[in-house]
Amino acid sequence: MREQPRSHTGRDPERVTALIAHPVPAEGAALGAVLAAGERIRVVARTDDGGTATTLTQRLRPAVILLDDRIATPDYRELVRTLARQSRVIIMTAATECPTITALLRDPVRGCLVYGQFEAADLRAAVRAVAAGLGWLSPVAVAAASWQLRGGRRTVATALTRTDPAGHR
Repeated sequence: MREQPRSHTGRDPERVTALIAHPVPAEGAALGAVLAAGERIRVVARTDDGGTATTLTQRLRPAVILLDDRIATPDYRELVRTLARQSRVIIMTAATECPTITALLRDPVRGCLVYGQFEAADLRAAVRAVAAGLGWLSPVAVAAASWQLRGGRRTVATALTRTDPAGHR
């Protein structure tokens, strides 16, 4: 009998495994439902605590971790680094300010999804892309990264609303 190829998680290579670390259980469950509605993604665990996220990641080895930036932990940046050593991390945030988003992107993450800036299909596509080794950024995160690459010379309002300094669109 010929054995099927396996992913780095030892599971079906066609199915991406994901862990959701979100401080609001109902919102984490909603994210899980969105992912479960798509093909090829299986949520292996959800948690509302950073320490538990670390333990679950070590035990389950998910391909992707969706990590809300409000998760309870003594040291958020250390949590991100720890998780990123085991799996690919997508940060989820409500922040829209360029300095805040660029600070999040300095951590070893593969993606940044900004609430209100993505649809269900985008969430599933981001998880699949990051699992495949690519990156994924919400449009606001792209604007923040671009702003940072240019040295942060534009004002935050200009970078996010695409207006010129005189206020014209």
